[in-house]
Amino acid sequence: MLSSSRFIVAVHAMSVLARNGNCGPLCSARVAASVHTNPVVIRRLMGELERARLVKSVAGRSGGFQLNRDPADISLADVYFAVEDENVFRMHKTDPSSPCPVAAQLGRVLTVPLKAAECAFHSSLAKTSIRDVAMAIV
Repeated sequence: MLSSSRFIVAVHAMSVLARNGNCGPLCSARVAASVHTNPVVIRRLMGELERARLVKSVAGRSGGFQLNRDPADISLADVYFAVEDENVFRMHKTDPSSPCPVAAQLGRVLTVPLKAAECAFHSSLAKTSIRDVAMAIV
């Protein structure tokens, strides 16, 4: 199963913005250079983060992106929910009427432990802020 790098790229980009502090907005090209990706990728990701009200865009020649809140008030969970699906695990299609007991019952059996794992994951992300990440980088 392939996992998405969108969350990690978003954390990287937001950490760059946090380390920039109150020095004004950063253009997507500058953020993209740090992330080693294309500015278009950053602009699309920033659009999602802006819809979640985590960043704001500033138009104009000296425009770009900046955090919309104090980095201490933005958790990794906030970032995750802005750019990824809420569900960490995705079940494949099962058939409750299948003669195979695994195919018929796997979804029912895995629902509780997978939900518990997702809750633990989200809870863990909520304990770390963008400020924590940005300040840990020397």
